[in-house]
Amino acid sequence: MQRTIQCPLPADSDLLKTIRVYNKAVQRVLDIGWASKTYHKNRLHKLSYRDLREMYPKLQSSLVQCARDMASDMLKREKFRHKKPLKRPLSGVRYNQRTFTPFLESGKISICTLVGRKKLPLIVPKYFQQYLEGRITSLTLYYNKRRKKIIAYLTIELPDVPVEDLSSFLGVDRGIKRVAVCSNNSFYPTNHILAVKWRYQQLRQELQSKGTRSAKRKLKRISGRERRFMTDRNRKIAKWICNMPYPCIVLENLRGLKQHSKKKKNLPKKVRRQFGNWAYYQLEQFLIERAEKVGKTILFVNPRHTSQRCSRCGYISKTNRPSPPHFFCRECCFKLHADLNAARNLSDFGKALIGRASVNSPNVAVLPLAETIASLSRGVVLATNH
Repeated sequence: MQRTIQCPLPADSDLLKTIRVYNKAVQRVLDIGWASKTYHKNRLHKLSYRDLREMYPKLQSSLVQCARDMASDMLKREKFRHKKPLKRPLSGVRYNQRTFTPFLESGKISICTLVGRKKLPLIVPKYFQQYLEGRITSLTLYYNKRRKKIIAYLTIELPDVPVEDLSSFLGVDRGIKRVAVCSNNSFYPTNHILAVKWRYQQLRQELQSKGTRSAKRKLKRISGRERRFMTDRNRKIAKWICNMPYPCIVLENLRGLKQHSKKKKNLPKKVRRQFGNWAYYQLEQFLIERAEKVGKTILFVNPRHTSQRCSRCGYISKTNRPSPPHFFCRECCFKLHADLNAARNLSDFGKALIGRASVNSPNVAVLPLAETIASLSRGVVLATNH
Protein backbone atom coordinates (compact mmCIF):
# COMPACT_ATOMS: atom_id res chain seq x y z
CA MET A 1 0.00 0.00 0.00
CA GLN A 2 1.34 3.40 -0.98
CA ARG A 3 0.43 6.86 0.21
CA THR A 4 1.61 10.30 -0.90
CA ILE A 5 2.11 13.16 1.56
CA GLN A 6 2.41 16.84 0.63
CA CYS A 7 5.00 19.00 2.35
CA PRO A 8 5.76 22.66 1.49
CA LEU A 9 9.35 23.70 0.81
CA PRO A 10 10.77 27.23 0.49
CA ALA A 11 11.30 28.50 -3.06
CA ASP A 12 15.08 28.14 -2.92
CA SER A 13 16.80 29.78 -5.92
CA ASP A 14 19.25 26.91 -6.44
CA LEU A 15 16.43 24.36 -6.33
CA LEU A 16 14.40 26.38 -8.84
CA LYS A 17 17.39 26.48 -11.19
CA THR A 18 17.73 22.73 -10.80
CA ILE A 19 14.07 22.26 -11.72
CA ARG A 20 14.50 24.37 -14.86
CA VAL A 21 17.62 22.51 -16.00
CA TYR A 22 16.01 19.15 -15.13
CA ASN A 23 13.00 19.94 -17.33
CA LYS A 24 15.29 21.03 -20.18
CA ALA A 25 17.01 17.65 -19.93
CA VAL A 26 13.64 15.89 -20.01
CA GLN A 27 12.63 17.85 -23.10
CA ARG A 28 15.92 16.94 -24.79
CA VAL A 29 15.27 13.23 -24.17
CA LEU A 30 11.71 13.68 -25.45
CA ASP A 31 13.02 15.16 -28.70
CA ILE A 32 15.51 12.32 -29.14
CA GLY A 33 12.97 9.62 -28.32
CA TRP A 34 10.32 11.15 -30.59
CA ALA A 35 12.76 11.35 -33.49
CA SER A 36 13.92 7.75 -32.91
CA LYS A 37 10.38 6.47 -32.23
CA THR A 38 11.42 4.68 -29.04
CA TYR A 39 10.59 4.94 -25.37
CA HIS A 40 12.82 2.07 -24.22
CA LYS A 41 14.94 3.29 -21.30
CA ASN A 42 18.12 1.49 -22.33
CA ARG A 43 17.93 2.83 -25.88
CA LEU A 44 17.17 6.33 -24.66
CA HIS A 45 20.13 6.09 -22.29
CA LYS A 46 22.52 5.20 -25.13
CA LEU A 47 21.15 7.96 -27.35
CA SER A 48 21.00 10.81 -24.83
CA TYR A 49 23.24 10.27 -21.78
CA ARG A 50 26.54 11.62 -23.13
CA ASP A 51 24.78 14.47 -24.86
CA LEU A 52 23.03 15.52 -21.64
CA ARG A 53 26.22 15.30 -19.59
CA GLU A 54 27.94 17.65 -22.02
CA MET A 55 25.02 20.09 -22.28
CA TYR A 56 24.30 20.23 -18.51
CA PRO A 57 27.54 19.35 -16.69
CA LYS A 58 26.25 20.61 -13.33
CA LEU A 59 23.28 18.21 -13.41
CA GLN A 60 24.26 15.12 -11.48
CA SER A 61 24.29 11.71 -13.12
CA SER A 62 21.42 10.42 -10.96
CA LEU A 63 19.25 13.39 -11.93
CA VAL A 64 20.05 12.77 -15.61
CA GLN A 65 18.80 9.20 -15.18
CA CYS A 66 15.66 10.48 -13.44
CA ALA A 67 15.04 12.85 -16.36
CA ARG A 68 15.49 9.97 -18.81
CA ASP A 69 13.00 7.80 -16.92
CA MET A 70 10.44 10.60 -16.80
CA ALA A 71 10.77 11.22 -20.54
CA SER A 72 10.42 7.49 -21.17
CA ASP A 73 7.18 7.37 -19.20
CA MET A 74 5.80 10.40 -21.07
CA LEU A 75 6.61 8.87 -24.44
CA LYS A 76 5.17 5.53 -23.43
CA ARG A 77 1.94 7.21 -22.39
CA GLU A 78 1.56 8.98 -25.74
CA LYS A 79 2.64 5.95 -27.87
CA PHE A 80 3.55 8.39 -30.72
CA ARG A 81 -0.15 8.81 -31.55
CA HIS A 82 -0.56 12.56 -30.96
CA LYS A 83 1.72 15.57 -30.82
CA LYS A 84 5.11 15.39 -29.20
CA PRO A 85 4.82 15.92 -25.41
CA LEU A 86 6.27 19.17 -24.08
CA LYS A 87 7.85 19.79 -20.67
CA ARG A 88 7.29 23.19 -19.11
CA PRO A 89 10.20 24.93 -17.36
CA LEU A 90 8.66 24.74 -13.87
CA SER A 91 6.58 21.57 -14.17
CA GLY A 92 6.99 18.64 -11.79
CA VAL A 93 10.30 16.77 -11.48
CA ARG A 94 10.90 13.31 -10.07
CA TYR A 95 13.71 12.28 -7.71
CA ASN A 96 14.83 8.76 -6.83
CA GLN A 97 16.27 7.46 -3.56
CA ARG A 98 19.84 8.39 -4.54
CA THR A 99 19.05 12.07 -5.03
CA PHE A 100 17.37 12.96 -1.72
CA THR A 101 17.51 12.01 1.95
CA PRO A 102 14.66 12.91 4.34
CA PHE A 103 15.31 13.64 8.01
CA LEU A 104 11.75 13.60 9.33
CA GLU A 105 12.72 13.69 13.00
CA SER A 106 14.65 16.94 12.60
CA GLY A 107 12.23 18.33 10.01
CA LYS A 108 14.73 18.64 7.13
CA ILE A 109 15.40 17.10 3.76
CA SER A 110 18.63 16.90 1.76
CA ILE A 111 18.11 17.39 -1.99
CA CYS A 112 20.53 17.32 -4.92
CA THR A 113 20.86 20.65 -6.74
CA LEU A 114 23.18 22.13 -9.35
CA VAL A 115 25.50 23.31 -6.57
CA GLY A 116 25.48 20.05 -4.63
CA ARG A 117 23.37 18.81 -1.73
CA LYS A 118 21.27 21.35 0.17
CA LYS A 119 19.31 20.86 3.38
CA LEU A 120 15.92 22.53 3.39
CA PRO A 121 13.28 22.72 6.12
CA LEU A 122 10.53 20.12 5.70
CA ILE A 123 7.19 20.67 7.43
CA VAL A 124 4.91 17.62 7.51
CA PRO A 125 1.24 18.60 8.04
CA LYS A 126 -0.49 17.06 11.01
CA TYR A 127 -2.82 14.89 8.92
CA PHE A 128 0.06 13.19 7.05
CA GLN A 129 2.02 12.34 10.19
CA GLN A 130 0.08 9.06 10.46
CA TYR A 131 2.01 7.75 7.44
CA LEU A 132 5.54 8.56 8.64
CA GLU A 133 6.15 5.01 9.88
CA GLY A 134 6.45 3.71 6.32
CA ARG A 135 9.43 3.69 3.96
CA ILE A 136 9.88 6.70 1.68
CA THR A 137 10.51 5.53 -1.90
CA SER A 138 10.38 8.60 -4.16
CA LEU A 139 10.04 12.38 -4.25
CA THR A 140 8.28 14.67 -6.73
CA LEU A 141 8.63 18.46 -6.68
CA TYR A 142 6.08 20.94 -8.02
CA TYR A 143 6.37 24.73 -8.02
CA ASN A 144 3.27 26.64 -6.91
CA LYS A 145 3.29 30.03 -8.61
CA ARG A 146 0.54 31.50 -6.47
CA ARG A 147 2.09 30.61 -3.14
CA LYS A 148 5.63 30.92 -4.51
CA LYS A 149 6.54 27.67 -2.80
CA ILE A 150 7.78 24.27 -3.86
CA ILE A 151 5.48 21.40 -2.87
CA ALA A 152 7.24 18.12 -2.12
CA TYR A 153 5.22 14.95 -2.72
CA LEU A 154 6.77 12.06 -0.79
CA THR A 155 5.64 8.56 -1.73
CA ILE A 156 5.58 6.25 1.30
CA GLU A 157 5.23 2.48 1.19
CA LEU A 158 3.14 1.05 4.03
CA PRO A 159 2.35 -2.57 4.99
CA ASP A 160 -0.83 -3.95 3.44
CA VAL A 161 -3.91 -4.26 5.61
CA PRO A 162 -5.36 -7.82 5.80
CA VAL A 163 -8.34 -8.14 3.47
CA GLU A 164 -11.68 -9.34 4.83
CA ASP A 165 -13.41 -12.44 3.46
CA LEU A 166 -15.91 -11.72 0.67
CA SER A 167 -19.03 -12.69 2.59
CA SER A 168 -21.31 -9.83 1.54
CA PHE A 169 -21.42 -7.36 -1.35
CA LEU A 170 -22.46 -3.71 -1.50
CA GLY A 171 -23.43 -2.37 -4.90
CA VAL A 172 -22.87 1.37 -5.40
CA ASP A 173 -24.50 3.15 -8.33
CA ARG A 174 -22.86 6.47 -9.21
CA GLY A 175 -24.81 9.17 -10.98
CA ILE A 176 -24.96 12.88 -11.77
CA LYS A 177 -28.12 13.83 -9.87
CA ARG A 178 -27.55 11.22 -7.15
CA VAL A 179 -23.84 10.87 -6.49
CA ALA A 180 -24.01 7.51 -4.71
CA VAL A 181 -26.86 5.05 -4.15
CA CYS A 182 -26.11 1.83 -2.25
CA SER A 183 -27.86 -1.52 -2.52
CA ASN A 184 -28.72 -1.43 1.22
CA ASN A 185 -31.30 1.34 0.51
CA SER A 186 -28.86 4.15 1.42
CA PHE A 187 -28.93 7.40 -0.58
CA TYR A 188 -26.25 10.02 -0.13
CA PRO A 189 -27.91 13.50 0.06
CA THR A 190 -27.01 15.50 -3.05
CA ASN A 191 -29.26 18.58 -2.90
CA HIS A 192 -26.45 20.73 -1.50
CA ILE A 193 -23.98 19.46 -4.11
CA LEU A 194 -26.35 20.26 -6.99
CA ALA A 195 -27.11 23.70 -5.54
CA VAL A 196 -23.41 24.60 -5.25
CA LYS A 197 -22.66 23.39 -8.79
CA TRP A 198 -25.60 25.34 -10.20
CA ARG A 199 -24.52 28.50 -8.36
CA TYR A 200 -20.97 28.34 -9.73
CA GLN A 201 -22.23 27.60 -13.23
CA GLN A 202 -24.53 30.63 -13.22
CA LEU A 203 -21.76 32.83 -11.82
CA ARG A 204 -19.30 31.73 -14.50
CA GLN A 205 -21.83 32.32 -17.28
CA GLU A 206 -22.62 35.81 -15.97
CA LEU A 207 -18.95 36.81 -15.63
CA GLN A 208 -17.96 35.36 -19.01
CA SER A 209 -20.78 37.22 -20.75
CA LYS A 210 -19.55 40.54 -19.30
CA GLY A 211 -15.92 40.09 -20.32
CA THR A 212 -14.65 43.13 -18.37
CA ARG A 213 -11.35 43.26 -16.53
CA SER A 214 -13.02 43.03 -13.14
CA ALA A 215 -15.07 40.04 -14.36
CA LYS A 216 -11.88 38.27 -15.48
CA ARG A 217 -10.25 38.98 -12.12
CA LYS A 218 -13.31 37.53 -10.41
CA LEU A 219 -13.17 34.42 -12.62
CA LYS A 220 -9.53 33.94 -11.72
CA ARG A 221 -10.32 34.38 -8.04
CA ILE A 222 -13.11 31.79 -7.96
CA SER A 223 -11.29 29.29 -10.18
CA GLY A 224 -10.79 26.00 -8.40
CA ARG A 225 -13.39 26.57 -5.69
CA GLU A 226 -15.92 24.16 -7.16
CA ARG A 227 -13.19 21.58 -7.78
CA ARG A 228 -11.99 21.81 -4.17
CA PHE A 229 -15.58 21.55 -2.94
CA MET A 230 -16.18 18.35 -4.92
CA THR A 231 -12.85 16.91 -3.79
CA ASP A 232 -13.85 17.38 -0.16
CA ARG A 233 -17.33 15.98 -0.81
CA ASN A 234 -16.01 12.92 -2.67
CA ARG A 235 -13.70 12.10 0.23
CA LYS A 236 -16.66 12.24 2.60
CA ILE A 237 -18.71 10.00 0.29
CA ALA A 238 -15.88 7.46 0.06
CA LYS A 239 -15.57 7.38 3.84
CA TRP A 240 -19.35 7.02 4.21
CA ILE A 241 -19.42 4.04 1.82
CA CYS A 242 -16.37 2.24 3.25
CA ASN A 243 -17.68 2.56 6.81
CA MET A 244 -20.62 0.31 5.94
CA PRO A 245 -20.28 -3.32 7.16
CA TYR A 246 -19.62 -4.86 3.74
CA PRO A 247 -16.20 -6.38 2.90
CA CYS A 248 -16.68 -6.03 -0.89
CA ILE A 249 -17.85 -2.92 -2.76
CA VAL A 250 -19.03 -3.41 -6.35
CA LEU A 251 -18.74 -0.53 -8.83
CA GLU A 252 -19.42 -0.08 -12.53
CA ASN A 253 -16.43 0.15 -14.85
CA LEU A 254 -17.09 3.64 -16.25
CA ARG A 255 -13.72 4.08 -17.95
CA GLY A 256 -13.99 6.11 -21.16
CA LEU A 257 -17.49 7.41 -20.41
CA LYS A 258 -16.64 11.10 -20.92
CA GLN A 259 -14.80 10.40 -24.18
CA HIS A 260 -17.83 8.58 -25.58
CA SER A 261 -20.18 11.40 -24.54
CA LYS A 262 -17.99 13.98 -26.32
CA LYS A 263 -18.12 11.99 -29.57
CA LYS A 264 -21.93 11.92 -29.60
CA LYS A 265 -22.81 15.27 -31.16
CA ASN A 266 -26.55 14.55 -31.02
CA LEU A 267 -26.53 14.86 -27.23
CA PRO A 268 -27.73 18.23 -25.93
CA LYS A 269 -25.12 20.70 -24.79
CA LYS A 270 -26.53 20.63 -21.26
CA VAL A 271 -26.06 16.85 -21.04
CA ARG A 272 -22.49 17.05 -22.36
CA ARG A 273 -21.72 19.75 -19.80
CA GLN A 274 -23.10 17.56 -17.01
CA PHE A 275 -20.94 14.65 -18.12
CA GLY A 276 -17.87 16.88 -18.25
CA ASN A 277 -18.56 18.20 -14.75
CA TRP A 278 -19.10 14.72 -13.24
CA ALA A 279 -16.25 13.71 -10.91
CA TYR A 280 -17.00 9.97 -10.90
CA TYR A 281 -13.38 8.93 -11.47
CA GLN A 282 -12.15 10.96 -8.50
CA LEU A 283 -14.73 9.28 -6.27
CA GLU A 284 -13.55 5.92 -7.61
CA GLN A 285 -9.93 6.69 -6.72
CA PHE A 286 -10.89 7.85 -3.23
CA LEU A 287 -12.89 4.65 -2.73
CA ILE A 288 -9.88 2.55 -3.73
CA GLU A 289 -7.62 4.50 -1.38
CA ARG A 290 -10.06 4.21 1.52
CA ALA A 291 -10.70 0.50 0.88
CA GLU A 292 -6.96 -0.23 0.99
CA LYS A 293 -6.78 1.49 4.34
CA VAL A 294 -9.60 -0.51 5.96
CA GLY A 295 -8.90 -3.85 4.23
CA LYS A 296 -11.87 -4.03 1.87
CA THR A 297 -12.13 -5.10 -1.77
CA ILE A 298 -13.21 -2.95 -4.69
CA LEU A 299 -14.70 -4.97 -7.55
CA PHE A 300 -15.42 -3.55 -11.03
CA VAL A 301 -18.05 -5.12 -13.27
CA ASN A 302 -19.41 -4.49 -16.74
CA PRO A 303 -22.11 -1.77 -16.54
CA ARG A 304 -24.18 -3.40 -19.29
CA HIS A 305 -27.90 -3.86 -18.43
CA THR A 306 -27.49 -2.56 -14.86
CA SER A 307 -30.27 -0.01 -15.37
CA GLN A 308 -32.52 -2.22 -17.56
CA ARG A 309 -32.42 -5.45 -15.55
CA CYS A 310 -34.99 -6.22 -12.88
CA SER A 311 -33.23 -6.94 -9.59
CA ARG A 312 -36.06 -9.31 -8.55
CA CYS A 313 -36.71 -11.55 -11.57
CA GLY A 314 -33.76 -10.71 -13.86
CA TYR A 315 -35.88 -9.60 -16.83
CA ILE A 316 -33.98 -7.19 -19.14
CA SER A 317 -35.77 -4.66 -21.33
CA LYS A 318 -35.48 -1.01 -22.30
CA THR A 319 -39.17 -0.58 -21.53
CA ASN A 320 -38.47 -1.20 -17.84
CA ARG A 321 -37.46 2.48 -17.59
CA PRO A 322 -40.66 4.51 -18.22
CA SER A 323 -39.07 7.69 -16.82
CA PRO A 324 -35.55 8.48 -15.49
CA PRO A 325 -36.18 8.20 -11.72
CA HIS A 326 -38.49 5.18 -11.89
CA PHE A 327 -38.10 1.48 -12.66
CA PHE A 328 -41.05 -0.74 -13.51
CA CYS A 329 -40.53 -4.38 -14.58
CA ARG A 330 -42.83 -5.40 -17.45
CA GLU A 331 -42.48 -9.06 -16.46
CA CYS A 332 -43.19 -9.15 -12.70
CA CYS A 333 -44.55 -5.59 -12.18
CA PHE A 334 -41.80 -4.80 -9.67
CA LYS A 335 -41.49 -1.07 -8.85
CA LEU A 336 -38.39 0.57 -7.38
CA HIS A 337 -36.21 3.63 -7.61
CA ALA A 338 -34.10 3.22 -10.76
CA ASP A 339 -30.75 3.98 -9.08
CA LEU A 340 -31.51 1.64 -6.19
CA ASN A 341 -32.44 -1.10 -8.65
CA ALA A 342 -29.12 -0.58 -10.45
CA ALA A 343 -27.22 -0.76 -7.16
CA ARG A 344 -28.91 -4.07 -6.32
CA ASN A 345 -28.00 -5.39 -9.76
CA LEU A 346 -24.37 -4.45 -9.13
CA SER A 347 -24.45 -6.39 -5.88
CA ASP A 348 -25.85 -9.44 -7.73
CA PHE A 349 -23.20 -9.09 -10.45
CA GLY A 350 -20.48 -9.08 -7.81
CA LYS A 351 -21.81 -12.26 -6.24
CA ALA A 352 -22.01 -13.95 -9.65
CA LEU A 353 -18.52 -12.77 -10.56
CA ILE A 354 -16.88 -14.14 -7.43
CA GLY A 355 -18.97 -17.31 -7.61
CA ARG A 356 -17.90 -18.07 -11.19
CA ALA A 357 -14.23 -17.24 -10.62
CA SER A 358 -12.53 -20.34 -9.20
CA VAL A 359 -9.96 -18.40 -7.19
CA ASN A 360 -9.25 -17.88 -3.51
CA SER A 361 -10.17 -14.70 -1.70
CA PRO A 362 -8.20 -11.71 -3.06
CA ASN A 363 -5.05 -10.93 -1.11
CA VAL A 364 -5.07 -7.32 -2.22
CA ALA A 365 -7.52 -4.54 -1.51
CA VAL A 366 -8.26 -3.74 -5.16
CA LEU A 367 -8.69 -6.24 -7.97
CA PRO A 368 -6.85 -5.26 -11.21
CA LEU A 369 -8.96 -3.41 -13.76
CA ALA A 370 -7.11 -4.62 -16.87
CA GLU A 371 -7.60 -7.90 -18.79
CA THR A 372 -8.57 -9.94 -15.73
CA ILE A 373 -11.55 -7.77 -14.79
CA ALA A 374 -12.54 -7.31 -18.44
CA SER A 375 -12.72 -11.08 -18.98
CA LEU A 376 -14.54 -11.66 -15.71
CA SER A 377 -17.03 -8.89 -16.49
CA ARG A 378 -18.07 -10.76 -19.64
CA GLY A 379 -18.86 -13.69 -17.39
CA VAL A 380 -21.10 -11.46 -15.31
CA VAL A 381 -23.16 -10.56 -18.36
CA LEU A 382 -23.62 -14.26 -19.07
CA ALA A 383 -24.71 -14.78 -15.49
CA THR A 384 -27.47 -12.19 -15.82
CA ASN A 385 -29.02 -14.09 -18.70
CA HIS A 386 -29.73 -17.22 -16.63
